[in-house]
Formats: sequence, structure tokens, C-alpha cells
Amino acid sequence: MIRLEPMDDAAYERWQATSIPEYAQEKVEAGAWLESEALERSAQSYRELLPNGLDTPGQVIRSIVNGDDERVGYAWWAPRDHPSGRVAFIYDIAVYPEYRRRGYAQAALVEIETWARDEGLLGVQLHVHGANTGARELYRKAGYVETDVTMLKRVDG
Repeated sequence: MIRLEPMDDAAYERWQATSIPEYAQEKVEAGAWLESEALERSAQSYRELLPNGLDTPGQVIRSIVNGDDERVGYAWWAPRDHPSGRVAFIYDIAVYPEYRRRGYAQAALVEIETWARDEGLLGVQLHVHGANTGARELYRKAGYVETDVTMLKRVDG
């Protein structure tokens, strides 16, 4: 149904142009960052994790490609130490809006899980913001369990 292919430079640029602002907005909505600083903090996070862009060692950045050879989304993960053992940590995974609700994200998760198993890793881990109910439901459906929940109640009006 899908394949995860290495990104080319054009796909990488498109991914960065959408992913960095989306991550910034998610952090603002979660109450973690101020809106005035969010975009720069997001860009800085990406620069730190991907100092050599697509050529950063230890990072796996892929386009999600459907059976019609269309790029329908992207996924970024890397092996990471976890108290129980090494995991594939998904930093970013998304399907472009015009391709959503077709099973592509679920299929990409299966491919990442297969990659993790082939690499001898313990499992796959990710972080999702609480307000992202669609993603949380997708992950639960795929067998992921919540391991830590941080909550906030705003009282500042």
C-alpha cells in the first residue's frame, strides 16, 4: 500500500517548511512555548537534531509514497536509548491533508515498526500533544499505550 523512501532535497524543503511551523504551533497550543518565541525555538530544535539535514547520521527521514507513486506524507525517526532498551523514536509523522483518512499513517507506522524489529530494537516510541485527539486515537488503534501524561489547567483567563 505504501513505501517509505528516502527524501530528496525538494521533499526535504517542503517538509521543513511545513513541519517547523506546525511543531511551533503545537507547542504554543500545549502551553509549552510563548507564541513570540515558538517559531525560532522550533527551528532551533530541528537544527540541533538535524545539523547536516538529510545527511545527519543516525536519523531516518522518509517520504511516505502510495501505490500511485505520490508523496503523501513524511516520517522522521531515529534509534534512541530508553530505560528498557533502544527504541525507534518517531520525531515527526504526518500525511498531507489531501491524502488523510486513507490508512497511510497506519501503514507507515507498520513500516517503522518493521524497521525497528529488523534493527533489533525494543519498540517504537513517540510523543503526541494532548490536544491532537486524531493522532492519539490512531496510535491507540495501532497498539501504542500512553506511558506518561502531563496536564495543565489554565487559570490566567
